[in-house]
Amino acid sequence: MIARTPRIRPSRFLFAAFLSVAMLAAAAADARANCFTNPPQRIAPPKLLDGRHRIRFEPAQDVRLVVDRSLAFDGNAVRFLARNTRGDILASRLYFSTGSGAVLAEEDAGAAPQMPRIPYPYATADELLAVCRTHAKRIPDLVRANECALHSPGEVRAGLLLVAQAMGSAVERGLTTEGVLPGGARRTAPSWSDALLATDGLPPQRCAVYATAVAEENAAGGRVVAAPSSGAAGPVAALLQHWRDSGSLQQDDRAIDFLLAGAAVGGLLRCAGVTQVGCQGEVGVAAAMAAAGYATVLGASNAQILHAAERALEPHLGLACDPAGGRIQDPCIERNAVASVKAITAARLALYGDGRHTVSLDKVIKTMMQTGADMKIKYKETSRGGLAVNIVEC
Repeated sequence: MIARTPRIRPSRFLFAAFLSVAMLAAAAADARANCFTNPPQRIAPPKLLDGRHRIRFEPAQDVRLVVDRSLAFDGNAVRFLARNTRGDILASRLYFSTGSGAVLAEEDAGAAPQMPRIPYPYATADELLAVCRTHAKRIPDLVRANECALHSPGEVRAGLLLVAQAMGSAVERGLTTEGVLPGGARRTAPSWSDALLATDGLPPQRCAVYATAVAEENAAGGRVVAAPSSGAAGPVAALLQHWRDSGSLQQDDRAIDFLLAGAAVGGLLRCAGVTQVGCQGEVGVAAAMAAAGYATVLGASNAQILHAAERALEPHLGLACDPAGGRIQDPCIERNAVASVKAITAARLALYGDGRHTVSLDKVIKTMMQTGADMKIKYKETSRGGLAVNIVEC
């Protein structure tokens, strides 16, 4: 048992992707297709195993991907087994995706992480508000100060601007790249973008199209910023792009504030252990991060920022992760779009109040953890439940 709640990590740990069994399902499908369309033409020459043993190894024939079941105790884990010609197990290695961008071997997974020393530690939303009040700081300024304890101010600024640029580039590519996604579905963001230009769509509609563009880029294997995961990269990038479309002055400074506030909220959820709770912990967290960032650039107070995050997160409670065919497309792309609409709406509504509300962000996070613990593992990034088993690929 851990006696105390771990303190928050700086934002450089927060924009990270999950490694899921769903991804392995897509890899298996591609591998099987490749075996049929590109059969091996010759037997591979012998290779040295561990630098000593001569073996013949042909990946298309000798690698078997098992994706129809997952480990009972962890849906974000993968086990590698090496067998001889008789089927005897020669070696076994287990790896875990922690949800913070790291992949750990079994023997390292239980080790306590090394927490960096930062000037303003906090572990809950209430603590974050209290620290901000005590030191008279805005949330993005406090997170910036923590980052600067590890890197120079110039490095922090350059790194965040690079993140913002990558997000904008993903939106742009998604809006202009037509064609078909792996599996046969057509990209929709380019045609929707043209329709928006013709009708001058409302902000929620624009954010939905931007989020769709990013989600389709991810589905196609394009470059996106995992915030908090690659499959949920749309909302934060969408709301940031929508705000930058306004042409406001000091765009770079405000974009940095946007990302820092979003990182603060993402960090709260990761600090609470929200890593294996289904899609509520991915697109739900993305919506909360996006709402916090957008509320920040609109001039929200610290309490309003966290209220925006809570309003965006709460509707996603109980949402399962069930990607059809193991591809991060259905229902993932649509969920990115809807989450961005919830995020911008939550941010704007939060500005109408003073930040005080009955259901706090900490309570929603606690509820999400409890819901995730009760959720069957087949609804946690495994493609073994929900839409994943009701959409048949022919």
